[in-house]
Amino acid sequence: MKGTVFRLLLLMALLAAITQAQAVRVDAGTPVLLAAGALLLCGLFAGKVAKGLGLPRLTGYLLVGVAVGPYALGFIPNAGVKGLELVKGLAVSLIALVAGTELHLGLIRRVGARVALLCAAVCGVTFAVCFGATFALKPVLPFLSPMTVPQALAVSALLSTVVVSFSPTVTIAIVQETSARGPFTEFLMALVIIGDLFVMVAFGLAAGITRATFGNGLDLPALVGGVGWELFGSVGVGGLLALVMLLYMRSVNRELPLFLVGLSFAAAEGGARLHLSPLLVSLAAGALIANLDEREGRRIHQAINQAGLPVFALFFAAAGAGLRLDTLVTVGPAALLLVALRGLAIWGACRRFAPTEDPRLKRYLWMGLISQAGVTFGLAALVSRTFPSFGPQVEVLIVAMITAHELVGPVLTRRALIGSGEIRAEEAGGGA
Repeated sequence: MKGTVFRLLLLMALLAAITQAQAVRVDAGTPVLLAAGALLLCGLFAGKVAKGLGLPRLTGYLLVGVAVGPYALGFIPNAGVKGLELVKGLAVSLIALVAGTELHLGLIRRVGARVALLCAAVCGVTFAVCFGATFALKPVLPFLSPMTVPQALAVSALLSTVVVSFSPTVTIAIVQETSARGPFTEFLMALVIIGDLFVMVAFGLAAGITRATFGNGLDLPALVGGVGWELFGSVGVGGLLALVMLLYMRSVNRELPLFLVGLSFAAAEGGARLHLSPLLVSLAAGALIANLDEREGRRIHQAINQAGLPVFALFFAAAGAGLRLDTLVTVGPAALLLVALRGLAIWGACRRFAPTEDPRLKRYLWMGLISQAGVTFGLAALVSRTFPSFGPQVEVLIVAMITAHELVGPVLTRRALIGSGEIRAEEAGGGA
């Protein structure tokens, strides 16, 4: 443990020295290479330190990214962090592919209806609380105060829809890290995945209504078509990917980890360009494979476990480096208020509506729903691009909330899994 901490500090000192040597930043390609190498190495060491302290490795990745990123110590330039967007898409696709292999029809039959009902309750309560709070803050939020009441209501609904979202990425990464298995873990994973499907549909509707209140008119066919394409188109493309994977594994069957990384990269990039959800594409592919051929589903699971660690370490370290700490200063009070209200709403909804046959759901489930990451980032950026008059300010507020959620969410998710008793003993103890 002491050796790992020493090597991490030595690495950060070396990074600081490199940063001071301005000559290495003359080449336009250097910032991305510097960011990738530094975040990967620092992330791997920080993950070990975090695990030694009884924290999720993911928290170590995030915190070291925050520390060396452009908004704290500044060892990594902002251009370098932005250049790692490709890695983010790849990591989300790999994580979603693993998650999909866990979605067996038997699981959906066992918990599908209960998960969907609870998800609707949690999302509904959280949306109502955040919507009311955001509209009440109209006089003090600069982007809301000049709007008419209908416009402010629509923007409050749009913002609250994004704020409701969970983080399948973080949840699945923590489950993978801790090797948690059991009914509670299955319920949590199903809930965060279905929750984000709810959010995607609601976001499309809220965006269409917001456009209408700003004078562009409500184009209902385009609205329904856009949402339908994102959902059903993603599932369809995911089905095609699943067939390609099965064909490869049964006919070529060589270098499977490398093949999966390449295919996941193509799914992430292609999905984004086709206005599909890369998360849903990979999720559908994994789920179809797991239900068509369970043995091949397990092979995919093992292959990504072998090849995914560097990608995940780099992804979460880059996510930490991209967290804009400066936004906490400008919109901090409003963001922290919404963070607190969102947490209370999720806690209250779980305590009130969670199934009674498993007391662990009422007690611990809310902890696994606090994190926010990739999907929320993506929706916030979409708000900024779609509504340039006020979207960038909404994005700043949401990113400030994500910053707070990312710092506590992974720890709470791990505590939920420990509390449920479904983590292996050595993982719960934080042993190396």
